[in-house]
Amino acid sequence: MNHKRITTKVKRVSQLLKCVEEGRFAIPKLQREFVWDGPKAAKLFDSIWAHMPIGVVMIWETPRSQRLYLRQKYHVLPPFNAKNGKVWFLIDGQQRVSVLHRVREGSELPNAHGKVIDFKRVVFSLDDEENGQQILYRKPRPGTYESLSDILHPHWRSRVSHLGSRAIERVRNCRERILRYPMHLMFVQAKISGIRETFLRINTQGMKISTADAIFTQAEDLDLRDIQHEVRGHVDAGFGMIPEMPILFAMAAARGAKEARGQALKRKIEELGRDAKHDHRLRKSLAKDWNRLSVCFGKAVDYMRQNFSVITRDFLYSDYMISVLSLFFFWNGQGTSAKQKEQIRKWFWATAVGSRYSGSKFFDCLPADLKFFKRLAEQRGVRFTYSPQVDKIDMRKSLYASRTGIASAFYCMMLRRQPVSIMDDGLNEIPIDHYATPANRKDRHHIFPRFLMIDWEVPPGLYNSICNICLLTAEENQRIGSRRPRSYLAEARDNAGYFKRKMARHLIPVGGDSGVWFTNVKAGFKHIVRERNDWICRELENEAGIRLFRKDM
Repeated sequence: MNHKRITTKVKRVSQLLKCVEEGRFAIPKLQREFVWDGPKAAKLFDSIWAHMPIGVVMIWETPRSQRLYLRQKYHVLPPFNAKNGKVWFLIDGQQRVSVLHRVREGSELPNAHGKVIDFKRVVFSLDDEENGQQILYRKPRPGTYESLSDILHPHWRSRVSHLGSRAIERVRNCRERILRYPMHLMFVQAKISGIRETFLRINTQGMKISTADAIFTQAEDLDLRDIQHEVRGHVDAGFGMIPEMPILFAMAAARGAKEARGQALKRKIEELGRDAKHDHRLRKSLAKDWNRLSVCFGKAVDYMRQNFSVITRDFLYSDYMISVLSLFFFWNGQGTSAKQKEQIRKWFWATAVGSRYSGSKFFDCLPADLKFFKRLAEQRGVRFTYSPQVDKIDMRKSLYASRTGIASAFYCMMLRRQPVSIMDDGLNEIPIDHYATPANRKDRHHIFPRFLMIDWEVPPGLYNSICNICLLTAEENQRIGSRRPRSYLAEARDNAGYFKRKMARHLIPVGGDSGVWFTNVKAGFKHIVRERNDWICRELENEAGIRLFRKDM
């Protein structure tokens, strides 16, 4: 960066916080959002307590007229006060300055990943911690772990009045160490192009910058972060944190991009940014298209939920499936016909079961799907074609806790069948929203229970197969416990009504020769896994309306 002027100043934390309150700092559009979490915030303060260096804060000092580069949303510092003669844009140090401000304020804040940080939980330990860290992220406990927001408060003495004189002295020492800590500020005066390059170089050497961050930085004039937030705003909480790259991919594809590769995508958006910089019409056209595209993300999520039981992102194989389906709605611009629905159905199940967006297949399948959906939206007689890429044994090898395409397809298919209680009398359906609740993580029931398998020395890689899993409630799972299938299923069979229909909902074979009735647990387990593997594969192919698995050799 040429013709830059650099000066340095040292300010105590107390002085820095005063500058924050006065609205001197601003966040440029090229800067990333707040991404730190609670433990990292605590470590920053612990480093200050221990007199360790925490790095230089780099500031782009510009005249007030340069406010056009100011980001108006999605940052955590007080807004810039236009009464200040100069703008102090934070180029490096936004996370640190934001943490200092928020901890002193004692507020809550969701970071860019949707995780809520409660800054009151940054606490000072009044006892010596074994690991040497005196400032931690945990729930405050009066007399043991005091919140730093109380310690740094102007009326701190009244907030810690419950402590004894020795503890108060320790708190006072902590407060003074933090507020007197010297912060080194580097002020840089340069053109925006040089600042942009500085930001990228700094972040590639420190906290690694992602391709998405680089795109946001190079094309800040397009307000891409605003579009990203609009997209997330059009989908519900279960899908709200769709990552940046699938969103950016859809934005570029809506404007003619053919490839999903990171650098190719980056070049396309940077090209749009350069063209739009001096073309008001193009800028307006891009904003119009991308605003409509953000609505289409909501349509895509609703379609997947209603037609494929993808009730949250946890049940989705790839976020790029939302991007591609969003583009179909963007290009289609009208209701979905029966023929279009049939082709979308084939695409969904084949893409999940075949893991078409994983590994090297990603670079072939995604561009091909763009062409397919563009033609499908134009109502041409296009058909989705698929050559099976997996064997039926791959179903058996898939583990229930994995995020593979096969596991995703399995759960969506089981949800579409509407799970029912096994042990209750009658055909009692479990509300599908039950499985959308993050707290319900014990709803995956091992047909041959885990502890039973451990007792019989069956390896986890076998008993954790999705072929040994069905969807129940956590309460019913606990009720069954570690009993053998022949025991708890016999009890369910003896209860009045619907036994075979309930087992069919869960794809559990219960005929006379089924493995669930074997006295030898290992032999019964092997038998049921083979039976169920074939049944699951057949039902997935029925859902898709095409063959998904290679023929048995």
